[in-house]
Amino acid sequence: MAPAAVESARRNQQLNSISNVTFREGNSFDLLKEYDEVGRRFQMVILDPPAFAKNRDSIPAAHRGYKEINLRALKILKPGGFLLTCSCSYHITEPLFLQILAEAANDARKTVVVAERRTQAEDHPILLTMPETHYLKCLIVRVLE
Repeated sequence: MAPAAVESARRNQQLNSISNVTFREGNSFDLLKEYDEVGRRFQMVILDPPAFAKNRDSIPAAHRGYKEINLRALKILKPGGFLLTCSCSYHITEPLFLQILAEAANDARKTVVVAERRTQAEDHPILLTMPETHYLKCLIVRVLE
């Protein structure tokens, strides 16, 4: 998380009297790898990375980035745990995002099921004649094993 995001999250934590949350600033790829190496396991991981695919040419690199971050997150989830993962790029279609997540689950040797699919809020409508308005894909998956 960026410093401003951490500060905002801490204010929200205080306003809501939440005590069981920890914030840590750092590179998500490195932190997830570190947690796996030391054996830390979680009941839930939330991934909200920046748009890895800003244009069509960046789709292959975005595919690798989304796969890697989801793979690392899946590795640190306990059985029965949940991964909430997002892609905020029109260039990454929902079928492609599902494929990327399936590849990550296979590589992590995890069986996962889709619990929910979500998209952007109603104030950002998806226009059927304008595919670039369907930019946010959000999946909530449960790790079975």
